Amino acid sequence: MRCTTLNVRRPVPHLRRDHPDAWGNRRGALAAFLDAERPTVLAVQEAVPTQLDTVRAALGTRWRAVVAPRSRARAAEHVGLFVDAERLRVVEHHTTALSRRPDRIGSRSWGSLFPRIAVSAVLDDLATGVRFTAIATHLDPFSPLALRNGARLVGASARHAGTPVVAMADWNASERSGVARELGTAGLLDTWDLAETHDSPAVGTYTDHRPPRPGGARLDRVLVRPGDGIRAWVRSAVITTGAPGSQAFSDHAAVSAVLRWEAV
Repeated sequence: MRCTTLNVRRPVPHLRRDHPDAWGNRRGALAAFLDAERPTVLAVQEAVPTQLDTVRAALGTRWRAVVAPRSRARAAEHVGLFVDAERLRVVEHHTTALSRRPDRIGSRSWGSLFPRIAVSAVLDDLATGVRFTAIATHLDPFSPLALRNGARLVGASARHAGTPVVAMADWNASERSGVARELGTAGLLDTWDLAETHDSPAVGTYTDHRPPRPGGARLDRVLVRPGDGIRAWVRSAVITTGAPGSQAFSDHAAVSAVLRWEAV
């Protein structure tokens, strides 16, 4: 399976029409990337409804959307999954608030300026018969306490899933951070470290429309947690920033891992 995470970057007004961050300039690049990528499971963050329409159109009707708004605002950012329905069957899905009231979408805690959510889906792999859980989320970048507690909630969800887990997110914390260690304590492993091959250099995934920085913080990561008698074999991993000098699809790179669940 090809598992991809991408913070698509919400539309932001710019005075210059040719600004690389303007959504009108990025839309085509995003559609072209998704058309080429064809992920089995895609996790998206920061996508508003019009951007979700672009994702749907680029992927096609074969992909089922399991997405949710982080609040009741009309143009709220969404987090969620796009699932290749020819390969995977959605058994059930659930949205959780990353707050003291996880059942109350739109709630905020621990100094978070904005609501944060995690979307999870239990999926049956029709090719292998393995049932696993996919989680998409976007952790808080402003409050260290909200960031850490959000990671703990995601880790707890992974531990209690009862299946193998793939968790894809803009974690807003580097692979060397305390948050990464917190996720590791929950058994979530970085596919970049597990991959047999890398199809790109290790670069920072928050590019801000600049050339990628070698050895920079990989805020966006695909993590896996083994299940009973099942592990993830990761064939390859890649960080996609776009061709040098070309229009970027986001201020974040996309991160993908090609993996297979196998018995141990």
